[in-house]
Amino acid sequence: MRIAKAFGHLVEHVMRLGPVTGLRVLYLKKRRPGHEAVVRVRELAGPLTVRTGTSDLAIFDEVVIQNGYHFPMDREPQVIVDVGANIGMATLWFKARWPKAQVIAVEPDPNNFALLQRNVKDIPGVRTIQAALAPADGAIGFETEGLNPSAYHIRELRAGEQGVPAITVPTLMRQCGIDHIDLLKLDIEGAEKELFEAKDLAWMDRVHTLAVELHDRMRPGCGHAFFAASTRGPRNYEVHEYLVIATKA
Repeated sequence: MRIAKAFGHLVEHVMRLGPVTGLRVLYLKKRRPGHEAVVRVRELAGPLTVRTGTSDLAIFDEVVIQNGYHFPMDREPQVIVDVGANIGMATLWFKARWPKAQVIAVEPDPNNFALLQRNVKDIPGVRTIQAALAPADGAIGFETEGLNPSAYHIRELRAGEQGVPAITVPTLMRQCGIDHIDLLKLDIEGAEKELFEAKDLAWMDRVHTLAVELHDRMRPGCGHAFFAASTRGPRNYEVHEYLVIATKA
C-alpha cells in the first residue's frame, strides 16, 4: 500500500510539473531541515525559495499540484489581499493568474515574512505587510509550533511580551490606499473566529469575494462566526478544496 501511494505521488508530480521539476520537488521533500532551494514552475509568477524539512513543500502541493486556489471568479479581481501569506505561494499564484492585479500579502511570522519578501521582491504590483489581522489595532501574542512554519497561532499578549503587530481590515485598507477588496484570501490558523466575531464588520461590505480556510478542528466556532458574519448581505457559497468561497450575490 505504501509503495502504491509513493508511486501515485511520483506520477502526480511528474505529470503536473514535468519529469525534472517533479523529481526535484520529491527529492527536496526528503532532504533534512536547514536547506533552501529555488523552485520554478509556470503556475507561479516567479521563482519560489522554499525551506527543506518544513511545511513549505506541503503547501506547494496544495497550491500548485492540487490547484488549491483555482476556484472560479465572477469577475477578474483588481485588488487581492492575501492574509496568512506565509512565504508567498498564493501571492505568486494569484499574480500568475491575474498579472494586472494589485496583491497585498500579509504575514505575521518574522521568518516567513523575510522569505515572503525575497520571493516577491521582483514581482510588480505586490506589497508586503508584516502583521496579524485582528479585531483591533495594536500588538498580539504569537506562537509557532516546531518546524512547521504554517502551524502558528495568535493570542493575547503576556506581561513583558512584545508580540507582533496587529491591524484591522479598515486600517489595512487605509494604509494601502484601497477602498474595496475584490478577493480576500484568509488562512489565519483559527484567528478567523475573533476576526468575524468583532462588533464592527462594516468592512465586509467592501469585500466582493472571500476565500476562507476555516479551522474549527483547532478553534471550534470558526465556521459559525464566519457564516454569521457573512450573512450581512446576500452571498453565494461554494467549497473548493479546503476553502469556503463567499461571493456577493
